[in-house]
Amino acid sequence: MRRAARRGLEALETALNLLSAVILFALMFYVTAEVAMRYLFNAPLPGHLEAVQLFIAPAVFLALSWVQARRGHVGMDLLHERLPPRGRALVDCLTLAIALVTFLTIAWFSWQSTLSAWEVGDVTPTANLATWWSKGAVPLGAALLCVRLLMQLVENLAALRRPART
Repeated sequence: MRRAARRGLEALETALNLLSAVILFALMFYVTAEVAMRYLFNAPLPGHLEAVQLFIAPAVFLALSWVQARRGHVGMDLLHERLPPRGRALVDCLTLAIALVTFLTIAWFSWQSTLSAWEVGDVTPTANLATWWSKGAVPLGAALLCVRLLMQLVENLAALRRPART
């Protein structure tokens, strides 16, 4: 069961990471097109700034868990690398627990913001683009990251329970 859950999580992380990459490439082409339209034809694309801003949150948050699975987030390891294995596992447990609480909080409050945007029909000020889908990427990405953090925390706690090698 645990193996199937892990494979399912990895498949979802990979799909969302791919979507994040597609969003970034699309943004690159969109911004390039906007600059070309503005400076070559004096015809800027309407609402381009708001559209780009809306795609930034999905581009970032949908990839968080995939990066965490590969331990790719920036961290300070000057002290960490000098610790014995049990000390590293203990420090990892502490940092994973803090990150888990932090991202649970982000997931909860961003979900509330997403629901509010959906209910009131929130749109951007000038282009009238709906905002709920962009806001919805934050709780989705944060919740998925929480699942990954919890799995890593359980693994580290299990490592702490194993007898130390002498």
